[in-house]
Amino acid sequence: MEKVAIVVAITVAVAAIVHLFGRARPAAQQLRRTTIAAIAAAIAGGATVYGLEYLTGSDTELVDQAVSEARALPLVGLVLDDVPDAEARLRKALSEELRSPTTQGPPRPLALMTELRATQIVPALKATDAADAQAVLAARLALMRHLKSVDPATCRELVLIGIQRGEKLDATAQKLMRDMLAAMEKAYRAGRAALKASTAPPPALGDADVTAVLGEAGLTPADFEKLRTLQRLSNEEACDLGIKLNEAPVKLPADKAGALARYLAAAQ
Repeated sequence: MEKVAIVVAITVAVAAIVHLFGRARPAAQQLRRTTIAAIAAAIAGGATVYGLEYLTGSDTELVDQAVSEARALPLVGLVLDDVPDAEARLRKALSEELRSPTTQGPPRPLALMTELRATQIVPALKATDAADAQAVLAARLALMRHLKSVDPATCRELVLIGIQRGEKLDATAQKLMRDMLAAMEKAYRAGRAALKASTAPPPALGDADVTAVLGEAGLTPADFEKLRTLQRLSNEEACDLGIKLNEAPVKLPADKAGALARYLAAAQ
């Protein structure tokens, strides 16, 4: 139990660091959250705990175990397969973190996952077609609405940093989460294929544009203030805000709806 507690504490702490890195940014940038924050937190948390056991375990075995667990996390396996040297870099980051834990700044696995998110996942999701991006939001909405009714605290977790322990969800939520991850993988694959084909990229929203578009979709100044203070919201308020954000594209004309859906699919 002590080991589990350490993993959970470190995972939450690292996820919080990822969130705090964006606190001073504009409201639109606060949307960039869950998937990679949760991935990086889990990897960094696991690496730190493995480091506690370094004297009694093989470095290679511990790194193998960490990589295996990382591959089971959302989109990580796809990125490690798609990006040359990504797995080798992850292994190196984990090994170096085991031997010499980072004392200042983000742990090495966290830094690598943040980089891969920015250079691989975000561009792919922003290049996917509108239908696939909207499917991601629809699947996310279905999960959020269910959690709002049965587990508002986990709904808030999903909005802030991503669901850290999927096994604690009820059967319906687990099924909805699998649907969401499948939609994300499909959108990622479609976007990556579009980038490889060198087709003209779809219209993209910048951070300045998205605030205006969200306003057109019905978000109010009060909503933007909540977005800036997201960590201080109650479970219900955070869940409601997440639902309102993911509902926004359907309230817009088709051209703006697709661009906003891509932004939101890549951002959260």
